Amino acid sequence: MRRALFALLCALGLLLNGAGGALAQGSPSPAGDPVGDTDRPSGPADPGEPGEPSPAGRPGSQAAFQRAASALEAGAFDRALDELEALADRGFVHPDASFNRGVAYLRRAESAQARPGDYGRAAAAMQEALRLQPGDAEAARTLAQIESQIARRRSREGRDPVIASPKMARAVVSLVDEDTWAWLALVSSLGVSVGLGLWLWGRAPRQRFTGGVTTAVAGVLLLTLSGLTLQARRYRTTSTPAVVVVVEARLLDELGKPLGRGPDHELDALPEGALVWITERGGALSRVEWGALQAFVRSAELQPLAAPEDLSEAP
Repeated sequence: MRRALFALLCALGLLLNGAGGALAQGSPSPAGDPVGDTDRPSGPADPGEPGEPSPAGRPGSQAAFQRAASALEAGAFDRALDELEALADRGFVHPDASFNRGVAYLRRAESAQARPGDYGRAAAAMQEALRLQPGDAEAARTLAQIESQIARRRSREGRDPVIASPKMARAVVSLVDEDTWAWLALVSSLGVSVGLGLWLWGRAPRQRFTGGVTTAVAGVLLLTLSGLTLQARRYRTTSTPAVVVVVEARLLDELGKPLGRGPDHELDALPEGALVWITERGGALSRVEWGALQAFVRSAELQPLAAPEDLSEAP
């Protein structure tokens, strides 16, 4: 009887191991890129830095970077942004490209050539750079500077500062990437197998007791970590991060009618530079999640962020 029970539980453990492995293969890890301080200058990054993916991975991209750098030095922000946006339109995705684009928007926002939404687009570019290369200290510092500028401008214009914390579930799941949750679940399943072996086949009472405790603890961890893995996968496949790139994005209902302030939400618009999650796209309107708030906004007022799996490779 014990052998039959052990065989059944081992089979269950193998199935869970396979599920964890499949999840790990199905979600490219954002940690595949260099992590840490990129030591970039405040201007455009060098497209040929050794040891990092080169922005010259596609024909013409290095020349576009050089033209953008020259335009920035000359104060021709529109021309620099035309080059950098053209790279993005061609599907070129790289943290340095995003960083440079953010710097260009930030410099234009602080110049006489400023346009509405420049700070929001600068924030979107820096958020994308951080998503493509987690731990980029220079991008994080620049993003903090942009957010500070947005807050000061809202204060000067008499608007209240608006801050929203992510939902608890999303905050917990975002602590590590999906692959990490899957590997932790896999380790827990191995702990269950070892505990069952000691509990069923241990000769000494102490061994069987240790096996029982190990099985119980590892089993609880396995269930919890498997749930977090599945939740991380659900968030990845059903929502897309985006940033508000207008001064304010008016909250709308599913018919496109403006929403007023109510008991469920104390604001009627999202601030520039806010990081939201797109959960539904319907042409001109997108349903977004911002903290506990869920509403529709115009799709044109959002800049979706590229995913790490879209990263362009070096030659």
